[in-house]
Amino acid sequence: MDLSFALYIPTLCLYLWAGVALSKAFFATEKQSSQWPVYCLIAASIGHLALIVASNLDNQSEQLSITQVAALLAWLVTITMLFANAYIKNLVFLPVVSFFSALFITLQMFAPHSTGIHIDMSAGLISHIILSLFAFGLLSISFLYALQLAYINYQLKHKQISLSNNSLPPLMSVEHILSKLMAFGTVVLGIALFSGFVFIPNMFADGYAHKTILSSSAFVIYIVALTLQHFYGLKARTLVTYNFIGVILLTLAYFGSRFVREFVL
Repeated sequence: MDLSFALYIPTLCLYLWAGVALSKAFFATEKQSSQWPVYCLIAASIGHLALIVASNLDNQSEQLSITQVAALLAWLVTITMLFANAYIKNLVFLPVVSFFSALFITLQMFAPHSTGIHIDMSAGLISHIILSLFAFGLLSISFLYALQLAYINYQLKHKQISLSNNSLPPLMSVEHILSKLMAFGTVVLGIALFSGFVFIPNMFADGYAHKTILSSSAFVIYIVALTLQHFYGLKARTLVTYNFIGVILLTLAYFGSRFVREFVL
């Protein structure tokens, strides 16, 4: 067993345990005072950073794979939310970033590492890759947030959550934050696509075609969802569906090259 895998197992378990515990605290009918889930998330973030370092030492190459960069972005998001939670006591995002980081360290361990950022790449191409990953991170959080919104909506309709629960934010506030996340993520995705057409000679060449088609399709999905949400309003279940389709398309575009080439194309 190599060092990376030895770090991956406990880190994944810590993230999943923290995510489940924080979700239970978020949906509890009474305010929870235990800080152990937060401490568990802090420990997971430490393991996450050690996993990134160990992975770079194991590879010993002159490039950072896309999954390594994505794992680093996930770690930065987790640390940011932990610091934010110290000043804004709101458990909304902590379960989200727990599962979000668990997903990305898993991708780092098992997704192909053939595509990445080389030290000799142009600044424009590196910017395109980073923007694409940043957009994916934002829209992944949007999807997990949509799941939370749908669950809150379901519980409220079935009167399983008390409206007086202090740990539960207003439903309209949650919808507003979700819309902002989707809009910001879509804008970043649009800029990433535009930068690709500017800095990559042929976005439809072999090796790029499936990424361009899938990510462009996801961009259209999010545009349609935001437009319908703005003019007509969408039910929580419909928002989850749009976010799910968008995230799946982006996942296949960025990390599913082998799957797309062998089973789709």
